[in-house]
Amino acid sequence: MSNKKTDGTSEVEVSQDVDRIRDIIFGGQMREYEQKFQVVQRDFGRLQQEFDRLAEQISDEGSSQTKKFQDLRREMRQADDDLRNELRQTTDKLIAEKVDRLALGELFIELGTQLKSGGSLVDLLQGLNIKSE
Repeated sequence: MSNKKTDGTSEVEVSQDVDRIRDIIFGGQMREYEQKFQVVQRDFGRLQQEFDRLAEQISDEGSSQTKKFQDLRREMRQADDDLRNELRQTTDKLIAEKVDRLALGELFIELGTQLKSGGSLVDLLQGLNIKSE
């Protein structure tokens, strides 16, 4: 087979002619589609950058919130420990300062005995002072 047609034109020339005809018929639409595609591609690139920026911002906020939550948890734990220590100290102080039940019982028995025997209030108070010292 030869590359020349009967009218003297080659297949390459025919192909170029077809491309020119196609460009004449569809060229405007193809250029318009190409421009629209480039705009869409550019917008997509911008949206991708914005998405990446927002994802990073959300990640940073998440890290910040996690740190704040851990700090708050640590503060609450410290406050709880402080309250427990204060409660222990107050309990120890109350135990140390309260009157023992046995001693109080003995005091009431003595008071009752003094009242029965007709002792005076002065004697009773002097008896208490001697025992408390």
